[in-house]
Amino acid sequence: MNKILHRILIALALPLWGLGGFSCYEDKGNYDYHELEVVAIDTTGVGIQSEYAIMRFDTLRLEPKVFYEGQLVTDASQAPLDYQWTIFSATSGGGSSAVVDTIGHERILNAIISRTGGNYYVQLVVTNRNDGIRQFFRIPVAVSEVFDGGWMVFYERADRPGYSDLALIFNPWTKLNVNYNRHYTNLYETTNGEPLQGHPVRCLDIAVSLASGNNYVGLCTDYTLVGVSENGIEKALEFNDFFHEAPATMKPTWYGQHGSGVMSGQSSEVLINDNTIYTNTYSFSATEGRNTRFGVAKFAEGIGELAPWNAEVPNTLNYGIVVYDQTHHCFRYAAYNSAQLEYFAAQDPSVAAFDINNTGMDFLMADWGKGTSQGVGLRPYDYILMAKGQERYLAVTNFSSSYPSDTNIGIGLYPMNNLCPDIDKATSISASHVGNFIYYTAGNKVYNFAYDSRQPATEAWTAPEGEEVTCVRIMKYYHGTVYGYGMVPRSDNLVHIATWNEATQQGHVYQYLINPASGILDTQSHYHYTIPGRVKDMAWKFSLQ
Repeated sequence: MNKILHRILIALALPLWGLGGFSCYEDKGNYDYHELEVVAIDTTGVGIQSEYAIMRFDTLRLEPKVFYEGQLVTDASQAPLDYQWTIFSATSGGGSSAVVDTIGHERILNAIISRTGGNYYVQLVVTNRNDGIRQFFRIPVAVSEVFDGGWMVFYERADRPGYSDLALIFNPWTKLNVNYNRHYTNLYETTNGEPLQGHPVRCLDIAVSLASGNNYVGLCTDYTLVGVSENGIEKALEFNDFFHEAPATMKPTWYGQHGSGVMSGQSSEVLINDNTIYTNTYSFSATEGRNTRFGVAKFAEGIGELAPWNAEVPNTLNYGIVVYDQTHHCFRYAAYNSAQLEYFAAQDPSVAAFDINNTGMDFLMADWGKGTSQGVGLRPYDYILMAKGQERYLAVTNFSSSYPSDTNIGIGLYPMNNLCPDIDKATSISASHVGNFIYYTAGNKVYNFAYDSRQPATEAWTAPEGEEVTCVRIMKYYHGTVYGYGMVPRSDNLVHIATWNEATQQGHVYQYLINPASGILDTQSHYHYTIPGRVKDMAWKFSLQ
Protein backbone atom coordinates (compact mmCIF):
# COMPACT_ATOMS: atom_id res chain seq x y z
CA MET A 1 0.00 0.00 0.00
CA ASN A 2 2.90 2.38 0.86
CA LYS A 3 4.53 1.60 -2.52
CA ILE A 4 1.34 2.49 -4.41
CA LEU A 5 1.00 5.78 -2.51
CA HIS A 6 4.62 6.64 -3.23
CA ARG A 7 4.14 6.12 -6.98
CA ILE A 8 1.06 8.36 -6.99
CA LEU A 9 2.95 11.20 -5.28
CA ILE A 10 5.74 10.96 -7.84
CA ALA A 11 3.21 11.07 -10.74
CA LEU A 12 1.58 14.20 -9.32
CA ALA A 13 4.91 15.94 -8.83
CA LEU A 14 6.18 15.43 -12.36
CA PRO A 15 3.80 17.93 -14.12
CA LEU A 16 4.53 20.53 -11.45
CA TRP A 17 8.23 20.09 -11.98
CA GLY A 18 7.73 20.54 -15.71
CA LEU A 19 5.83 23.74 -15.21
CA GLY A 20 8.44 24.99 -12.81
CA GLY A 21 11.10 24.32 -15.43
CA PHE A 22 9.26 26.29 -18.12
CA SER A 23 8.75 29.23 -15.77
CA CYS A 24 12.49 29.86 -15.99
CA TYR A 25 12.37 30.35 -19.82
CA GLU A 26 13.28 33.91 -20.92
CA ASP A 27 10.62 35.44 -23.29
CA LYS A 28 12.54 37.37 -25.95
CA GLY A 29 9.52 38.04 -28.22
CA ASN A 30 8.88 41.49 -29.74
CA TYR A 31 5.16 42.42 -29.32
CA ASP A 32 3.36 45.59 -30.42
CA TYR A 33 0.42 46.13 -28.08
CA HIS A 34 -2.26 48.69 -28.99
CA GLU A 35 -5.70 49.70 -27.82
CA LEU A 36 -8.70 48.26 -29.65
CA GLU A 37 -10.53 50.59 -32.02
CA VAL A 38 -13.85 51.43 -30.43
CA VAL A 39 -17.02 50.63 -32.43
CA ALA A 40 -20.44 51.28 -30.89
CA ILE A 41 -24.08 50.88 -32.00
CA ASP A 42 -26.50 53.42 -30.55
CA THR A 43 -30.30 53.32 -31.07
CA THR A 44 -31.30 56.26 -28.87
CA GLY A 45 -33.11 59.15 -30.46
CA VAL A 46 -33.55 57.53 -33.91
CA GLY A 47 -37.13 56.25 -33.53
CA ILE A 48 -36.28 52.56 -33.24
CA GLN A 49 -38.90 50.69 -31.23
CA SER A 50 -38.15 48.02 -28.64
CA GLU A 51 -39.97 45.48 -30.86
CA TYR A 52 -41.92 45.40 -34.12
CA ALA A 53 -45.13 43.76 -35.37
CA ILE A 54 -45.43 43.83 -39.14
CA MET A 55 -47.30 42.09 -41.94
CA ARG A 56 -45.48 39.69 -44.19
CA PHE A 57 -43.89 41.52 -47.14
CA ASP A 58 -43.96 44.83 -45.33
CA THR A 59 -40.76 46.88 -45.53
CA LEU A 60 -38.78 47.16 -42.30
CA ARG A 61 -36.55 50.24 -42.05
CA LEU A 62 -34.05 50.62 -39.20
CA GLU A 63 -31.40 53.33 -39.02
CA PRO A 64 -29.23 52.92 -35.91
CA LYS A 65 -26.31 55.23 -35.16
CA VAL A 66 -22.85 53.68 -35.50
CA PHE A 67 -19.78 55.31 -33.93
CA TYR A 68 -16.18 54.56 -34.89
CA GLU A 69 -13.49 55.87 -32.58
CA GLY A 70 -16.06 58.23 -31.10
CA GLN A 71 -17.10 59.68 -34.46
CA LEU A 72 -20.62 59.23 -35.92
CA VAL A 73 -20.44 57.15 -39.09
CA THR A 74 -22.26 58.62 -42.10
CA ASP A 75 -22.59 57.53 -45.70
CA ALA A 76 -19.57 59.71 -46.50
CA SER A 77 -17.41 58.20 -43.75
CA GLN A 78 -14.37 56.08 -44.57
CA ALA A 79 -14.71 53.83 -41.54
CA PRO A 80 -13.37 50.26 -42.07
CA LEU A 81 -16.68 48.66 -41.12
CA ASP A 82 -18.75 45.85 -42.66
CA TYR A 83 -22.49 45.49 -41.96
CA GLN A 84 -24.69 42.41 -42.01
CA TRP A 85 -28.40 42.35 -41.19
CA THR A 86 -29.99 38.92 -40.67
CA ILE A 87 -33.38 37.56 -39.63
CA PHE A 88 -33.87 34.25 -37.82
CA SER A 89 -36.48 32.49 -35.71
CA ALA A 90 -36.89 33.63 -32.11
CA THR A 91 -38.15 30.17 -31.14
CA SER A 92 -36.45 26.81 -31.04
CA GLY A 93 -37.50 23.21 -30.81
CA GLY A 94 -39.96 21.16 -32.86
CA GLY A 95 -41.55 22.94 -35.79
CA SER A 96 -39.24 25.96 -35.68
CA SER A 97 -37.05 27.06 -38.57
CA ALA A 98 -33.27 27.20 -38.21
CA VAL A 99 -32.85 29.21 -41.40
CA VAL A 100 -30.91 32.47 -41.09
CA ASP A 101 -31.57 34.90 -43.96
CA THR A 102 -29.30 37.82 -44.76
CA ILE A 103 -31.46 40.86 -45.54
CA GLY A 104 -28.98 43.73 -45.77
CA HIS A 105 -25.35 44.82 -46.02
CA GLU A 106 -25.64 48.55 -45.32
CA ARG A 107 -25.75 50.50 -42.08
CA ILE A 108 -29.39 51.39 -42.78
CA LEU A 109 -31.79 48.46 -43.13
CA ASN A 110 -34.54 48.94 -45.71
CA ALA A 111 -35.74 45.40 -46.46
CA ILE A 112 -38.94 43.61 -47.41
CA ILE A 113 -39.58 40.91 -44.80
CA SER A 114 -40.74 37.81 -46.66
CA ARG A 115 -40.53 35.25 -43.85
CA THR A 116 -43.76 33.43 -43.05
CA GLY A 117 -45.80 34.31 -39.98
CA GLY A 118 -43.95 33.90 -36.68
CA ASN A 119 -41.64 35.51 -34.12
CA TYR A 120 -38.15 36.48 -35.28
CA TYR A 121 -35.03 38.40 -34.33
CA VAL A 122 -33.57 40.95 -36.72
CA GLN A 123 -29.88 41.37 -35.96
CA LEU A 124 -27.16 43.78 -37.06
CA VAL A 125 -23.51 42.73 -36.87
CA VAL A 126 -20.90 45.48 -37.38
CA THR A 127 -17.40 44.10 -38.05
CA ASN A 128 -14.20 46.11 -37.86
CA ARG A 129 -12.07 44.99 -40.80
CA ASN A 130 -8.86 46.02 -39.05
CA ASP A 131 -9.12 43.67 -36.08
CA GLY A 132 -12.22 41.49 -36.74
CA ILE A 133 -13.96 42.70 -33.59
CA ARG A 134 -17.76 42.65 -33.94
CA GLN A 135 -20.59 44.57 -32.30
CA PHE A 136 -24.19 43.32 -32.20
CA PHE A 137 -27.67 44.80 -32.14
CA ARG A 138 -30.80 42.61 -32.00
CA ILE A 139 -34.54 43.43 -32.00
CA PRO A 140 -37.69 41.21 -31.88
CA VAL A 141 -39.96 41.27 -34.93
CA ALA A 142 -43.36 39.53 -35.07
CA VAL A 143 -44.51 38.76 -38.61
CA SER A 144 -48.21 38.21 -39.40
CA GLU A 145 -49.62 36.57 -42.52
CA VAL A 146 -52.02 38.46 -44.79
CA PHE A 147 -53.07 35.67 -47.13
CA ASP A 148 -56.59 35.01 -45.85
CA GLY A 149 -58.52 35.78 -49.00
CA GLY A 150 -57.66 37.90 -52.02
CA TRP A 151 -57.27 37.24 -55.73
CA MET A 152 -54.83 34.58 -56.98
CA VAL A 153 -52.88 34.97 -60.21
CA PHE A 154 -51.07 31.89 -61.58
CA TYR A 155 -48.44 32.58 -64.22
CA GLU A 156 -45.38 31.30 -66.06
CA ARG A 157 -42.29 33.13 -64.92
CA ALA A 158 -40.79 35.48 -67.51
CA ASP A 159 -37.31 34.96 -66.06
CA ARG A 160 -37.73 31.17 -65.70
CA PRO A 161 -39.62 29.81 -68.74
CA GLY A 162 -41.20 26.47 -67.97
CA TYR A 163 -41.68 27.37 -64.29
CA SER A 164 -44.77 28.75 -62.55
CA ASP A 165 -45.41 31.07 -59.65
CA LEU A 166 -48.25 32.69 -57.74
CA ALA A 167 -49.26 36.30 -57.11
CA LEU A 168 -51.91 37.56 -54.69
CA ILE A 169 -53.89 40.79 -54.95
CA PHE A 170 -55.58 42.48 -52.01
CA ASN A 171 -57.77 45.53 -52.40
CA PRO A 172 -61.30 46.57 -51.35
CA TRP A 173 -62.72 44.82 -54.43
CA THR A 174 -61.11 41.42 -53.79
CA LYS A 175 -61.11 41.19 -49.99
CA LEU A 176 -63.91 42.17 -47.65
CA ASN A 177 -63.44 44.88 -45.03
CA VAL A 178 -60.03 46.14 -46.11
CA ASN A 179 -58.91 49.63 -47.03
CA TYR A 180 -55.48 48.88 -48.44
CA ASN A 181 -54.15 47.99 -51.87
CA ARG A 182 -51.35 45.43 -51.99
CA HIS A 183 -50.09 42.77 -54.33
CA TYR A 184 -47.37 40.18 -53.91
CA THR A 185 -45.57 38.28 -56.66
CA ASN A 186 -43.34 35.19 -56.91
CA LEU A 187 -44.86 33.94 -53.66
CA TYR A 188 -44.15 30.28 -54.31
CA GLU A 189 -40.42 30.79 -54.83
CA THR A 190 -40.14 33.33 -52.01
CA THR A 191 -41.73 30.89 -49.58
CA ASN A 192 -40.39 27.54 -50.81
CA GLY A 193 -37.02 28.44 -52.31
CA GLU A 194 -37.73 27.57 -55.96
CA PRO A 195 -40.52 28.35 -58.44
CA LEU A 196 -42.89 25.52 -59.29
CA GLN A 197 -41.74 23.34 -62.17
CA GLY A 198 -44.00 23.16 -65.21
CA HIS A 199 -46.29 25.48 -67.17
CA PRO A 200 -49.31 26.68 -65.17
CA VAL A 201 -52.60 24.82 -65.63
CA ARG A 202 -54.82 25.93 -62.77
CA CYS A 203 -54.93 27.41 -59.26
CA LEU A 204 -57.86 26.46 -57.04
CA ASP A 205 -58.74 26.99 -53.38
CA ILE A 206 -61.11 24.21 -52.33
CA ALA A 207 -63.15 25.12 -49.25
CA VAL A 208 -62.88 21.94 -47.21
CA SER A 209 -63.16 23.79 -43.91
CA LEU A 210 -64.60 27.04 -42.60
CA ALA A 211 -61.70 27.38 -40.16
CA SER A 212 -58.90 29.64 -41.34
CA GLY A 213 -55.70 27.74 -42.02
CA ASN A 214 -57.32 24.34 -42.52
CA ASN A 215 -57.63 24.62 -46.30
CA TYR A 216 -54.91 24.47 -48.92
CA VAL A 217 -54.50 25.96 -52.36
CA GLY A 218 -53.95 23.50 -55.19
CA LEU A 219 -51.40 24.62 -57.80
CA CYS A 220 -51.42 22.43 -60.90
CA THR A 221 -48.82 22.62 -63.68
CA ASP A 222 -48.29 20.31 -66.62
CA TYR A 223 -45.50 18.73 -64.57
CA THR A 224 -46.94 18.34 -61.07
CA LEU A 225 -49.64 19.16 -58.53
CA VAL A 226 -48.82 20.61 -55.12
CA GLY A 227 -50.87 21.89 -52.22
CA VAL A 228 -49.76 25.02 -50.35
CA SER A 229 -51.01 26.34 -47.03
CA GLU A 230 -53.70 28.96 -47.52
CA ASN A 231 -52.22 31.41 -45.01
CA GLY A 232 -48.53 31.04 -45.78
CA ILE A 233 -48.17 29.52 -49.31
CA GLU A 234 -45.82 26.95 -47.78
CA LYS A 235 -45.77 23.65 -49.67
CA ALA A 236 -47.82 21.21 -47.61
CA LEU A 237 -48.61 18.46 -50.14
CA GLU A 238 -46.37 16.90 -52.76
CA PHE A 239 -47.93 15.12 -55.75
CA ASN A 240 -47.80 11.72 -54.04
CA ASP A 241 -49.46 13.11 -50.90
CA PHE A 242 -52.73 13.60 -52.80
CA PHE A 243 -53.13 9.84 -53.33
CA HIS A 244 -53.60 6.67 -51.37
CA GLU A 245 -51.46 5.12 -54.09
CA ALA A 246 -49.88 7.56 -56.51
CA PRO A 247 -49.79 6.74 -60.27
CA ALA A 248 -46.45 5.84 -61.78
CA THR A 249 -46.61 8.70 -64.28
CA MET A 250 -46.90 12.31 -63.14
CA LYS A 251 -48.56 14.20 -66.02
CA PRO A 252 -51.44 16.45 -64.93
CA THR A 253 -53.66 18.11 -67.51
CA TRP A 254 -56.51 19.36 -65.30
CA TYR A 255 -57.24 20.10 -61.66
CA GLY A 256 -60.73 20.99 -60.51
CA GLN A 257 -63.57 20.30 -58.13
CA HIS A 258 -67.01 18.74 -58.40
CA GLY A 259 -70.14 19.83 -56.53
CA SER A 260 -71.36 23.04 -54.92
CA GLY A 261 -69.99 22.24 -51.47
CA VAL A 262 -73.35 22.69 -49.77
CA MET A 263 -74.00 19.05 -48.91
CA SER A 264 -71.13 17.68 -46.84
CA GLY A 265 -69.54 14.53 -48.23
CA GLN A 266 -70.84 15.04 -51.77
CA SER A 267 -68.18 17.30 -53.26
CA SER A 268 -64.95 16.08 -54.77
CA GLU A 269 -61.50 17.22 -55.72
CA VAL A 270 -60.72 16.24 -59.33
CA LEU A 271 -57.49 15.48 -61.16
CA ILE A 272 -56.94 14.33 -64.73
CA ASN A 273 -53.45 12.86 -64.84
CA ASP A 274 -51.98 10.98 -67.78
CA ASN A 275 -55.49 10.82 -69.34
CA THR A 276 -56.87 9.16 -66.20
CA ILE A 277 -59.48 10.63 -63.85
CA TYR A 278 -59.15 10.66 -60.07
CA THR A 279 -61.62 12.06 -57.54
CA ASN A 280 -61.39 12.67 -53.83
CA THR A 281 -64.75 12.95 -52.06
CA TYR A 282 -64.39 15.17 -49.01
CA SER A 283 -66.61 16.29 -46.16
CA PHE A 284 -67.14 19.99 -45.66
CA SER A 285 -66.39 20.84 -42.05
CA ALA A 286 -66.61 23.86 -39.78
CA THR A 287 -63.40 22.88 -38.03
CA GLU A 288 -61.48 19.97 -39.55
CA GLY A 289 -59.21 20.18 -42.57
CA ARG A 290 -58.47 17.83 -45.44
CA ASN A 291 -58.25 14.19 -44.35
CA THR A 292 -59.05 12.27 -47.57
CA ARG A 293 -57.09 11.42 -50.73
CA PHE A 294 -57.60 10.47 -54.35
CA GLY A 295 -58.86 6.91 -54.63
CA VAL A 296 -58.84 4.43 -57.50
CA ALA A 297 -58.86 5.79 -61.02
CA LYS A 298 -62.09 5.92 -63.03
CA PHE A 299 -62.24 3.32 -65.77
CA ALA A 300 -64.11 2.82 -69.04
CA GLU A 301 -63.79 0.85 -72.22
CA GLY A 302 -62.79 2.75 -75.31
CA ILE A 303 -62.17 6.08 -73.61
CA GLY A 304 -60.32 8.55 -75.81
CA GLU A 305 -58.31 11.67 -75.05
CA LEU A 306 -59.90 13.64 -72.23
CA ALA A 307 -60.38 17.38 -72.53
CA PRO A 308 -58.80 19.43 -69.70
CA TRP A 309 -62.15 20.01 -67.99
CA ASN A 310 -64.86 18.59 -65.77
CA ALA A 311 -68.35 19.86 -64.93
CA GLU A 312 -67.61 21.56 -61.63
CA VAL A 313 -71.01 22.41 -60.15
CA PRO A 314 -73.39 19.58 -61.07
CA ASN A 315 -75.99 17.76 -59.02
CA THR A 316 -73.63 15.70 -56.87
CA LEU A 317 -76.07 12.88 -56.15
CA ASN A 318 -76.76 12.40 -59.85
CA TYR A 319 -73.15 12.65 -61.03
CA GLY A 320 -69.89 11.71 -59.41
CA ILE A 321 -67.96 13.23 -62.32
CA VAL A 322 -68.70 14.55 -65.81
CA VAL A 323 -65.90 14.75 -68.42
CA TYR A 324 -65.52 15.15 -72.18
CA ASP A 325 -64.02 12.54 -74.50
CA GLN A 326 -62.23 14.63 -77.09
CA THR A 327 -61.57 11.68 -79.40
CA HIS A 328 -65.15 10.45 -79.63
CA HIS A 329 -66.82 13.87 -79.20
CA CYS A 330 -69.00 12.81 -76.29
CA PHE A 331 -69.60 13.53 -72.63
CA ARG A 332 -69.20 10.69 -70.12
CA TYR A 333 -70.17 10.47 -66.47
CA ALA A 334 -69.59 8.30 -63.43
CA ALA A 335 -72.37 7.85 -60.91
CA TYR A 336 -71.94 9.15 -57.38
CA ASN A 337 -69.31 7.03 -55.58
CA SER A 338 -68.78 4.90 -58.70
CA ALA A 339 -65.50 4.31 -60.53
CA GLN A 340 -66.98 3.40 -63.92
CA LEU A 341 -67.52 5.97 -66.67
CA GLU A 342 -70.81 5.55 -68.49
CA TYR A 343 -72.73 7.03 -71.42
CA PHE A 344 -75.74 9.27 -71.03
CA ALA A 345 -79.18 8.23 -72.21
CA ALA A 346 -79.98 8.73 -75.89
CA GLN A 347 -80.86 12.37 -76.47
CA ASP A 348 -84.12 13.49 -78.06
CA PRO A 349 -83.33 15.65 -81.12
CA SER A 350 -86.74 17.30 -80.91
CA VAL A 351 -85.93 18.94 -77.56
CA ALA A 352 -82.15 18.79 -77.14
CA ALA A 353 -80.12 21.56 -78.80
CA PHE A 354 -77.36 19.06 -79.57
CA ASP A 355 -76.47 15.46 -78.83
CA ILE A 356 -74.08 15.24 -75.87
CA ASN A 357 -73.32 11.62 -76.87
CA ASN A 358 -72.12 12.67 -80.31
CA THR A 359 -71.45 16.40 -80.54
CA GLY A 360 -69.21 16.19 -83.61
CA MET A 361 -67.18 19.04 -82.06
CA ASP A 362 -63.83 19.58 -80.36
CA PHE A 363 -63.77 20.99 -76.86
CA LEU A 364 -61.78 24.24 -76.62
CA MET A 365 -62.52 25.92 -73.25
CA ALA A 366 -65.36 26.33 -70.78
CA ASP A 367 -66.76 28.05 -67.68
CA TRP A 368 -69.86 27.67 -65.53
CA GLY A 369 -72.43 30.45 -65.52
CA LYS A 370 -76.11 31.34 -65.36
CA GLY A 371 -78.34 28.35 -64.68
CA THR A 372 -81.57 27.42 -62.98
CA SER A 373 -80.93 29.11 -59.63
CA GLN A 374 -78.59 31.36 -57.68
CA GLY A 375 -77.55 31.86 -54.08
CA VAL A 376 -77.08 28.93 -51.73
CA GLY A 377 -78.92 26.58 -54.12
CA LEU A 378 -76.26 27.04 -56.79
CA ARG A 379 -77.33 25.30 -60.04
CA PRO A 380 -75.34 26.78 -62.93
CA TYR A 381 -74.98 25.61 -66.53
CA ASP A 382 -71.70 24.90 -68.31
CA TYR A 383 -70.80 27.21 -71.21
CA ILE A 384 -68.38 25.52 -73.60
CA LEU A 385 -66.59 26.99 -76.60
CA MET A 386 -66.46 24.21 -79.20
CA ALA A 387 -65.08 23.86 -82.72
CA LYS A 388 -66.30 21.99 -85.77
CA GLY A 389 -63.62 22.61 -88.35
CA GLN A 390 -63.45 26.40 -88.70
CA GLU A 391 -66.87 26.91 -87.16
CA ARG A 392 -67.20 27.93 -83.50
CA TYR A 393 -70.17 27.28 -81.24
CA LEU A 394 -71.16 28.13 -77.69
CA ALA A 395 -72.61 24.91 -76.29
CA VAL A 396 -74.65 25.08 -73.09
CA THR A 397 -75.19 21.97 -70.96
CA ASN A 398 -77.28 21.33 -67.87
CA PHE A 399 -75.49 18.95 -65.52
CA SER A 400 -76.57 20.91 -62.47
CA SER A 401 -80.19 19.78 -62.24
CA SER A 402 -80.47 16.93 -64.75
CA TYR A 403 -80.26 13.15 -64.48
CA PRO A 404 -78.16 10.84 -66.68
CA SER A 405 -81.43 9.47 -68.02
CA ASP A 406 -82.65 12.88 -69.21
CA THR A 407 -82.90 13.30 -72.98
CA ASN A 408 -82.30 17.06 -73.30
CA ILE A 409 -79.09 17.85 -71.37
CA GLY A 410 -77.66 19.90 -74.24
CA ILE A 411 -79.93 22.92 -73.80
CA GLY A 412 -78.30 25.50 -76.08
CA LEU A 413 -76.05 25.74 -79.15
CA TYR A 414 -75.16 29.21 -80.47
CA PRO A 415 -73.26 29.64 -83.77
CA MET A 416 -70.57 32.27 -83.21
CA ASN A 417 -68.63 32.84 -86.44
CA ASN A 418 -70.93 35.46 -87.91
CA LEU A 419 -71.50 37.27 -84.62
CA CYS A 420 -68.19 37.06 -82.78
CA PRO A 421 -65.08 38.80 -84.17
CA ASP A 422 -61.80 36.88 -83.81
CA ILE A 423 -63.59 33.94 -82.20
CA ASP A 424 -61.23 31.56 -83.99
CA LYS A 425 -58.38 33.21 -82.05
CA ALA A 426 -60.04 33.02 -78.62
CA THR A 427 -57.68 32.33 -75.73
CA SER A 428 -59.98 32.48 -72.69
CA ILE A 429 -63.66 32.74 -71.74
CA SER A 430 -65.63 33.57 -68.62
CA ALA A 431 -69.38 33.13 -68.24
CA SER A 432 -71.64 35.39 -66.20
CA HIS A 433 -73.61 33.74 -63.42
CA VAL A 434 -76.38 36.35 -63.36
CA GLY A 435 -76.47 37.76 -66.90
CA ASN A 436 -76.90 36.16 -70.33
CA PHE A 437 -73.41 36.92 -71.58
CA ILE A 438 -69.88 35.58 -71.75
CA TYR A 439 -66.56 37.33 -72.14
CA TYR A 440 -64.01 35.92 -74.55
CA THR A 441 -60.51 37.18 -75.27
CA ALA A 442 -58.63 37.36 -78.56
CA GLY A 443 -55.53 39.36 -79.38
CA ASN A 444 -55.63 42.61 -77.42
CA LYS A 445 -59.40 42.65 -76.87
CA VAL A 446 -62.05 41.37 -74.52
CA TYR A 447 -65.42 40.78 -76.25
CA ASN A 448 -68.85 40.66 -74.66
CA PHE A 449 -71.20 38.17 -76.31
CA ALA A 450 -74.86 38.36 -75.23
CA TYR A 451 -75.74 34.96 -76.65
CA ASP A 452 -79.53 35.23 -76.19
CA SER A 453 -79.74 38.53 -78.05
CA ARG A 454 -78.52 37.13 -81.39
CA GLN A 455 -76.63 40.40 -81.77
CA PRO A 456 -72.93 40.72 -82.65
CA ALA A 457 -70.43 40.61 -79.81
CA THR A 458 -69.14 44.00 -78.71
CA GLU A 459 -65.67 45.11 -77.72
CA ALA A 460 -65.79 45.35 -73.95
CA TRP A 461 -62.15 46.35 -73.46
CA THR A 462 -58.93 46.91 -75.40
CA ALA A 463 -55.50 46.37 -73.89
CA PRO A 464 -52.81 49.08 -73.88
CA GLU A 465 -50.43 49.10 -76.84
CA GLY A 466 -48.12 46.12 -77.01
CA GLU A 467 -50.22 43.89 -74.74
CA GLU A 468 -52.28 40.80 -75.61
CA VAL A 469 -55.01 39.42 -73.38
CA THR A 470 -54.26 35.98 -71.94
CA CYS A 471 -57.00 35.38 -69.36
CA VAL A 472 -60.35 36.80 -68.22
CA ARG A 473 -62.26 35.82 -65.08
CA ILE A 474 -65.47 37.11 -63.47
CA MET A 475 -65.49 37.20 -59.67
CA LYS A 476 -67.48 34.20 -58.41
CA TYR A 477 -66.99 31.01 -56.39
CA TYR A 478 -68.31 27.48 -56.76
CA HIS A 479 -69.31 26.96 -53.11
CA GLY A 480 -73.03 27.61 -52.75
CA THR A 481 -72.96 28.53 -49.06
CA VAL A 482 -69.93 30.79 -49.36
CA TYR A 483 -71.34 32.38 -52.51
CA GLY A 484 -74.96 32.63 -51.41
CA TYR A 485 -74.30 34.31 -48.07
CA GLY A 486 -72.25 37.13 -49.55
CA MET A 487 -68.76 36.02 -48.50
CA VAL A 488 -67.34 36.57 -52.00
CA PRO A 489 -66.47 40.27 -52.39
CA ARG A 490 -67.98 42.02 -55.43
CA SER A 491 -69.40 38.70 -56.56
CA ASP A 492 -70.57 38.76 -60.20
CA ASN A 493 -69.80 42.46 -60.72
CA LEU A 494 -66.02 42.43 -60.96
CA VAL A 495 -63.92 41.30 -63.92
CA HIS A 496 -60.19 40.50 -63.89
CA ILE A 497 -58.27 40.82 -67.17
CA ALA A 498 -54.70 39.55 -67.58
CA THR A 499 -52.38 40.63 -70.40
CA TRP A 500 -48.85 39.90 -71.61
CA ASN A 501 -46.35 42.27 -73.22
CA GLU A 502 -43.80 40.32 -75.24
CA ALA A 503 -41.46 43.29 -75.70
CA THR A 504 -41.19 44.13 -72.00
CA GLN A 505 -41.64 40.51 -70.83
CA GLN A 506 -44.21 41.67 -68.31
CA GLY A 507 -47.69 40.56 -67.44
CA HIS A 508 -50.47 42.80 -66.20
CA VAL A 509 -53.76 42.37 -64.35
CA TYR A 510 -56.56 44.93 -64.69
CA GLN A 511 -59.70 44.93 -62.55
CA TYR A 512 -62.96 46.67 -63.47
CA LEU A 513 -66.39 46.78 -61.90
CA ILE A 514 -69.07 45.63 -64.33
CA ASN A 515 -72.83 45.67 -64.70
CA PRO A 516 -73.57 42.06 -63.66
CA ALA A 517 -76.53 41.77 -66.03
CA SER A 518 -74.96 43.24 -69.17
CA GLY A 519 -71.22 42.96 -68.62
CA ILE A 520 -70.59 46.62 -69.46
CA LEU A 521 -67.41 47.85 -67.77
CA ASP A 522 -67.30 50.86 -65.49
CA THR A 523 -64.15 52.57 -66.77
CA GLN A 524 -64.25 55.45 -64.27
CA SER A 525 -61.87 53.58 -61.97
CA HIS A 526 -59.84 50.40 -62.00
CA TYR A 527 -56.88 48.61 -60.40
CA HIS A 528 -53.74 47.73 -62.34
CA TYR A 529 -50.90 45.41 -61.31
CA THR A 530 -47.66 44.27 -62.94
CA ILE A 531 -47.02 40.52 -62.92
CA PRO A 532 -43.57 39.03 -63.67
CA GLY A 533 -44.86 36.46 -66.12
CA ARG A 534 -47.55 35.28 -68.53
CA VAL A 535 -50.83 34.68 -66.68
CA LYS A 536 -52.63 31.42 -67.34
CA ASP A 537 -55.28 31.27 -64.60
CA MET A 538 -56.84 33.43 -61.89
CA ALA A 539 -59.24 32.61 -59.05
CA TRP A 540 -60.64 33.90 -55.78
CA LYS A 541 -58.89 32.70 -52.65
CA PHE A 542 -61.44 31.51 -50.12
CA SER A 543 -61.75 33.39 -46.84
CA LEU A 544 -64.44 33.34 -44.16
CA GLN A 545 -64.56 37.01 -43.21
